[in-house]
Amino acid sequence: MFQQSKILVWYQVASQKVVLGEAFNSSKYDVHSLWRRAPEENEPHQEMGFRLSLYDDGGREIAGKAISMGTADLLLSGTCLNDV
Repeated sequence: MFQQSKILVWYQVASQKVVLGEAFNSSKYDVHSLWRRAPEENEPHQEMGFRLSLYDDGGREIAGKAISMGTADLLLSGTCLNDV
């Protein structure tokens, strides 16, 4: 089984987690760099909204952050976050 780090883009609604998309390491970008460049919302402990989860090579969630709808759109469209 092929395993690698990934970022999951999802939306929190009450206790539900709606997965919107995911990004894997590729020749175009590195998910760890993408994770560091993604700006976090001012209220990281909000219960609902757009979120990112970073997973390690073993499939364990190792970090999470709240993000804006604009950042989620950029990530899901494959746009680079260099200018964000």
